[in-house]
Amino acid sequence: MQMDGESRSIELQEEGFAICKDGEIYAYRNHCPHAGSPLDWMPNQFFSDDKEVLICHTHGARFNPVNGDCISGPCSRGLFPLTVKIHHDFIQVPVYLHEKNN
Repeated sequence: MQMDGESRSIELQEEGFAICKDGEIYAYRNHCPHAGSPLDWMPNQFFSDDKEVLICHTHGARFNPVNGDCISGPCSRGLFPLTVKIHHDFIQVPVYLHEKNN
């Protein structure tokens, strides 16, 4: 869009998640880079049992919670990080919009 008054439909389809690790807040897309499925097997269940790594419950890939890097398992890349801002005790994550092509 380049002109005043122009408009386009948009779709919001992404889901993300925020975690706390060592007192810091991190956020990522809830999307396995290998399988494309959500990482959590139950709502809000992203950590391994020992709470040390993030785990994809589809196929067991393990990710570093601080930087999202793939540690082990079938993953071609790490997790997609989201920018996090803390404002008045609220976690804010920006929404990324993509134009809907018709």
